[in-house]
Amino acid sequence: MLHDLLFSLLGKPGSFVKQFDNSPFYIDESLNLFSKPEIVQLNQIVNLGYHYQQIDNFLQNQDEKSSYIKALVYGIDNSLNEYRQTILTLEQEYLNEKMFIVSQLNVRLQAFYQILLNLHTSINIIQQHNMRGGQILDYLYERTLTGNDKLQIIYQNILSACYEVLFQQLSSWLQYGQILDTSDEFFIQRIDEKKKTDQHEYNWDTSFTLNIQMLPLHFVTLQMADKILFIGKAVKVLKGQQELFINEHQQLIREIEVYDSFTFNRIIDQLQKQVGEQLVQVIVNKQELFSHLKNFYLFILLNNGNFIQQFLSDCQSILQLPQTQQALQELNFNLHKMDYDQTEKMEMFIYNNGFEYKTFQSLNNLQIKNNVIQTINILRMGPARGPEDWSGVFRDVKQSIENGFTLQIVFKFKQQLQKSLGGYSMLQVPQDLSTSLVLLFCQDEENGIFIRLKLDQQKVSSLSVESKIKFKEEIIYKWKLDKIDFSEGDLHSLKINYQNDELSLILDDTQSETQCKTDILPPSQWKKVAFKFQKYFQLELGRCMVGIKQYGQIVDLYTWKMIGSNFLNDASWSGLTLKYQVEYPLSLLITPSLQEKFQLFFRYLFPIRHAQFELQQVWIKLTKKFKKKDCKYIMGMHTQLMHVVNAFYHYFQMDIIAVQWSKMISRMQNEINFEQMRKIMDEFEQSVSNQLFLNLQQIVKNIFQIIKFVHRYIEQVNRIEMQHPQVINKECYKLMVEFDTQFVALFNLIQLLTKSTNQTALFQLLTRIDYNSYFDNKTNEKL
Repeated sequence: MLHDLLFSLLGKPGSFVKQFDNSPFYIDESLNLFSKPEIVQLNQIVNLGYHYQQIDNFLQNQDEKSSYIKALVYGIDNSLNEYRQTILTLEQEYLNEKMFIVSQLNVRLQAFYQILLNLHTSINIIQQHNMRGGQILDYLYERTLTGNDKLQIIYQNILSACYEVLFQQLSSWLQYGQILDTSDEFFIQRIDEKKKTDQHEYNWDTSFTLNIQMLPLHFVTLQMADKILFIGKAVKVLKGQQELFINEHQQLIREIEVYDSFTFNRIIDQLQKQVGEQLVQVIVNKQELFSHLKNFYLFILLNNGNFIQQFLSDCQSILQLPQTQQALQELNFNLHKMDYDQTEKMEMFIYNNGFEYKTFQSLNNLQIKNNVIQTINILRMGPARGPEDWSGVFRDVKQSIENGFTLQIVFKFKQQLQKSLGGYSMLQVPQDLSTSLVLLFCQDEENGIFIRLKLDQQKVSSLSVESKIKFKEEIIYKWKLDKIDFSEGDLHSLKINYQNDELSLILDDTQSETQCKTDILPPSQWKKVAFKFQKYFQLELGRCMVGIKQYGQIVDLYTWKMIGSNFLNDASWSGLTLKYQVEYPLSLLITPSLQEKFQLFFRYLFPIRHAQFELQQVWIKLTKKFKKKDCKYIMGMHTQLMHVVNAFYHYFQMDIIAVQWSKMISRMQNEINFEQMRKIMDEFEQSVSNQLFLNLQQIVKNIFQIIKFVHRYIEQVNRIEMQHPQVINKECYKLMVEFDTQFVALFNLIQLLTKSTNQTALFQLLTRIDYNSYFDNKTNEKL
């Protein structure tokens, strides 16, 4: 009889221990073998067998590929050895003494009641919540926080078994820059799965990212995870450059396998410092960082006066022609024949505001957020992982939208659209008060399938992961869709067009994965709504972030294209940009995103410098052929334009760029931290952007109005040989009056800006512009 009871304690019901449909064990009272008090005690005892049975079923039936589940199984199995040994001991004692007492058996097993119940409960919770990776570690850690010493030791042993997996993954990442993870359980995941011909070259910002959902927060903080991510990425670069100090590095990694957060944090900090210094040494010394930065300063930021003067002289006739591909080739020919070694790495091109991804083989200039994976040629956006409720992809450089744009995508919902959420956020202003224009694809019983256009404003209370976000929502418009049901697997093309304060869209099914099917319906049938971005968006120079965010669905993105307007000016050659080639691994520091921002500065400065050059050339022409008394207003207009253009250009070059550049280089020369160096360069870019007024659209527009005045003036002067100077003189007088009005408005804007900020450079600008109080007096006259 005792044998049957002991077998039941090992999960095997028998002659008098029964089980119905996987329910808890119980004593068969119909056999009349025990008294009622004994039955109560025995039911409690055999319930141990039920818990053991359920635990054993979990252990025996695991075919999971998850390394953490395997470690969990191993840890639980070991923790049951004491219980199994106790059953064997009880059997041996019975064989020796040939008797047993129920109450005595109950006392011997007392220690295991809470243990087996806890283990069974833990297994159920882990399975019900489909826990993986760091989620399992965090849960097991919580279970160790108990007052039951025996239970605490058991959970600590199970946690230690799971820690082995974590430390293997950490060792692989920290030592080789490789992810040892077949089930997406490590808190670092690879995004860019494209196989490169050069295995050592990869995109620093878009190849790997944190998978916050798998982060064991009790052991690895978010700040520490960022450091670990950096170390692995740096190791990958250093091994490719054969610059990693292997012995020191491996010795530190071996010390990690200590289950002590203080020791762990200390070692991670040491590793970060070590590989960071090695990475800086490679980029600064071996790749000659400061030499390349100097080239950016001299040529992209136009600080080399001789270079830009010679280029404008050599290309003067070409820049007067319409913008064509042949003319651009001639510009590059002239550029490369100049007597500068650096021109071999430079190329002129026409910047067109916008971008196009025909496939997603490359993730250049893209920011990946949350659960987005690159699979062959597409991007798959899955359910959000971490604190946010969305996943998505953003272009890392702001796009110009205020003067009009066209946005096209081809996408597919991987499952039937649910009633709750399935949306795209197309446009976003990334400020403290963040405004998003959202297209939400919805379904309900009343409306069926429809698209809701709305604005979301979110206020983030802090920068921590636990930040509370307050939403303010405003519905703008809603379109009902009759022919499209977003069936699982169907491809759809979406085109959004914004022109003349009108937002329109067309959505249709498509059979092509590489082209947007946007010409099916005529524009008259497009969904349209009046919309002014200025009313809702605080745009920086007419620009904002452009991206695709999805909520609560699995979405495949096949193509993505945007065509925008030029936000600086619409003159010929306004998009002319100088590109400087940066090789890997130098591009890890001088990133494509940073290069694009430097190119923006070039597109901003070059038209001003070009206008300055043209005014200088026309002055030579005027002084050679005419006397000042014959063309009073022609000369006066020239003097005024030259003064203003010189003032702005010298302010930009000497008061802003030269000063900020000197500060940046000084800080970088004393810095040995790689991430800090990236931060310093970003701070330089942001500071220069602010002081060049790139975040103040009205001032920039007024500056380029001055450039237009220069071009109008040049056109009039060039007609002087065909028309009498007196005629041109009168036209220049009218132009002077118009210019005074335009410039006084700009002068007032800058004066107002000096009252709201304490930038010394602004006062220097005002002094340069109005050293004799001419424009100040003009302002007072208007008052």
